[in-house]
Amino acid sequence: MRAFYSVIKSFFILAIASAGIAGCAVKAPPASEELQEQAFTNFILPSTWQQSSAGQSDSTQLTGNWLSSFNDPKLDSLVAEALIYNYDLKISCLRIDQSMDYVKVAQAALRPAISIFGRENTKLGGDLGGGLNGAVFSASWELDLWGRLRNARNAAEANLLALESEVSFAHLSIAAMISRSYYLATEIYLEAELAREMIRISQMMVDVSTKRLEIGIGTEIDLVVAQANLNNLKDGLLQLELAYANQLRAMEILLGRYPAAEVQVNSELMEISTVIPAGIPFQILERRPDVLAAQQRFNASFYLVGEAKAARLPRLSLTAGFGAINSQVITLRPDFSNPIRNFGGELVAPIYQGGALKANVEIRNSQQKEAAEGYGRTVLNAIGDVENALDAVQTVDSREEFLAAAVTSNQKAFELQQQLFEVGKTDMRDVIRQQMDLFSTQISLLRVRGEKITQRINLYLALGGNM
Repeated sequence: MRAFYSVIKSFFILAIASAGIAGCAVKAPPASEELQEQAFTNFILPSTWQQSSAGQSDSTQLTGNWLSSFNDPKLDSLVAEALIYNYDLKISCLRIDQSMDYVKVAQAALRPAISIFGRENTKLGGDLGGGLNGAVFSASWELDLWGRLRNARNAAEANLLALESEVSFAHLSIAAMISRSYYLATEIYLEAELAREMIRISQMMVDVSTKRLEIGIGTEIDLVVAQANLNNLKDGLLQLELAYANQLRAMEILLGRYPAAEVQVNSELMEISTVIPAGIPFQILERRPDVLAAQQRFNASFYLVGEAKAARLPRLSLTAGFGAINSQVITLRPDFSNPIRNFGGELVAPIYQGGALKANVEIRNSQQKEAAEGYGRTVLNAIGDVENALDAVQTVDSREEFLAAAVTSNQKAFELQQQLFEVGKTDMRDVIRQQMDLFSTQISLLRVRGEKITQRINLYLALGGNM
């Protein structure tokens, strides 16, 4: 046993000493600024958003816990449920576990490998299969002189970070999808309520037309027009009820529930009174999870280039062994001693492999360029998301103001048409026309208020806000 420990001690002393030789740091990937210069060749990233007004602001208003700003416990509960039971997220979390194991595998390659081999056969009759018997303990360690193993480990770690960022963005996306579906369902519910009110008014118009026809001051065409309008509104209500149920089912699928159209939503739309702060810093985009993921994917491809280049260079491994052997059929030399022990090294240098190593470097270089282009695409899409959301928020705010005024005017005009019809100064077609104008603007206002919530959610997501 003393000889065994002597071999192992010598092995690790030399391994630690050799670690100094192999410990040169591998080359680090470029920073985000340099990567952006590489990715964007036909324009320069601006310092401010085109759709944002000048000035300074606290960006945490948009990148903090945006979900809490809605102050809706029912929505909070649904989002929390989706983050636990959504199948896409569960699959993503399993991929993170797999990626963590890949990192462990890559890290293990940097450490010594220890194994033991044993064999014992008993000679029976004429069987000469006994051969050599015994047990051998061995250890080996590849010295990472050129950074091949460290580059592989760093690539695995970068891929893990990329996947974690992608899953983080998936969490934000699921929360945004639940929130949009939640308020869209509320909007459809309110549209159905509005349709029911229009049906009630239309039924009154049918009743008035019937009475006017009975007393001789009305016409049959007024009654027929009123009945047709009532049936059209009833048909529209059925479509809205179906759309409402479908929206609930879509939300339940996101929640990982059976799609039974039973999830509960609020019966009122949230009022958004806050304004978008001025001067949102452009650099805030770098914290967006999918942008971070794209940068980590590039980093991984960068390290894989280093691994491929190092694979063309010689590999040096240290080896050590300790054991004892005997044989029932072979006579060992008199100078052969037990236990056996050895210590040495192994050098493997690739000479010619048909151009495979060079081709692998070219593949990795091409993948690195592809990752840089992918980063540029992700950043550009993220910029487009923010610009679109900022523009949409401003547009929706203005549309809400105009449509609110239009609803007020159409409501007054409809009431006047009703009064004229009751005294016989107009016919039902004018009343119905005005009623449809009122209904149309009310629906438009309702949808704009729903769109206002949706675009605010889109802006939070575009800026990579937390929740």
